[in-house]
Amino acid sequence: MRGAIDFLAGIVGQTLLIAIVLGAIVGLAVGVLLLIDTARVLRWNERMSRWISTREAAQRFDRPRDIKRFVYRAHRVIGVLVVAGALYTLDILTFGFQSGALVRAFRDLGNQGVLGMVVDTGRVFLIVGNLAALAAGVVLCLRPSLLKGLELWADRTYAAREHSAALDQMRFQPDMWVSQNPRLAGFLVFAGSAFILFSLGLRPFL
Repeated sequence: MRGAIDFLAGIVGQTLLIAIVLGAIVGLAVGVLLLIDTARVLRWNERMSRWISTREAAQRFDRPRDIKRFVYRAHRVIGVLVVAGALYTLDILTFGFQSGALVRAFRDLGNQGVLGMVVDTGRVFLIVGNLAALAAGVVLCLRPSLLKGLELWADRTYAAREHSAALDQMRFQPDMWVSQNPRLAGFLVFAGSAFILFSLGLRPFL
């Protein structure tokens, strides 16, 4: 497992490094152009500025979908699947789970005592959750009407678009600031990009 984690971490790290280097190179070019040809960069910005709203796409996920008829129609099959999944998971968590191996695999993330406590706490939560799922599966197999009260209490719709509306608004302040201070913006972009490339270039030799 340790080898797989190191392999994935290496791929993610290299991908992020390439993305940062490419972004810094583009930043250098944009910074220089803002200093010597501001009008061209502002024209590019006008052409590339397109409002892409996630509100319409998110509405599909916010639509309530009623599956009660399907669940009650096939309650025995679903109940058996829930019971089987809960029993299998409880068997793994109780007899086949080795918290020490997981702590050793992530020992570089922090203190092993704290990691062990986090892993054991998560294991307890999973066991309690699967015990509840086991009980629900048995009830669903034998007498699903007993879940009506719980169903009425839990059957609610939570819409994300109401809370994310403020994030889905156009804000022109950065564009306005750049158009009013093009040379200062160009200098800051150029300096920041040069600093990133300088730091990444010298780090292996330090």
